[in-house]
Amino acid sequence: MECRANIPVQTDEWELLYNHMQICEALVQEGAPVAKALFALRVERFTSREGGLLSDETAIILLTSLNRSLYDYLLFQVGISFSHCCYDNRLYAHAGVGQSAGTLRRAGAAILDAYAQELRQNHAQRTHIERICAYVRAHLTEDLTLERVAREAYLSRCYICQLFKSLMGCTFGEYVKRERIQRARALLASTGKSIEEIAAACGFGSATYFATVFKGIMGMTPSAFRHSLHG
Repeated sequence: MECRANIPVQTDEWELLYNHMQICEALVQEGAPVAKALFALRVERFTSREGGLLSDETAIILLTSLNRSLYDYLLFQVGISFSHCCYDNRLYAHAGVGQSAGTLRRAGAAILDAYAQELRQNHAQRTHIERICAYVRAHLTEDLTLERVAREAYLSRCYICQLFKSLMGCTFGEYVKRERIQRARALLASTGKSIEEIAAACGFGSATYFATVFKGIMGMTPSAFRHSLHG
């Protein structure tokens, strides 16, 4: 274990300690290898000064701010919350304490790899959900069971349920109903079709069931909705 010189952080290094925007952008746009290289340069900037190493406090601040910066960037710029990843990564904040600069770089690399893995997984999930949603919209008039969609998408029913809960905030069945009601609203507004015809065109088994679902979502019957459009 190397002796750690207690060299204070200089004013012009505060940005390097807290501002990781360039690293965050690199992770999303260019990948983990580029982001890790940038972090390694940052560590070198700190540890090469006068041959000293970061103090334990500064090492913790650097790794903690990297972790939180990545979480905030992905949340506000990309629109994805990886709170569980941010929480798990807190352990790496102490990984560089009392160790070499190489260990500090590896701790930062581990944080970056964790977010990179989450991004890859999220991309795959969004690709799956987009494909499923497109299939649902194209087959609204048909019997859209979870079993059928799972078979068509080559995915398990359990996985699809998890996708809708995490990415859509609803169940698969609720999503299908919302899409059918969305189409029904458009038909009620733009056509003179009867309630029975619209129910069939949107995949509802009967006009009665259609009216029940429509009122549950819209707060009024299909007829009342159509009447409200024409005042």
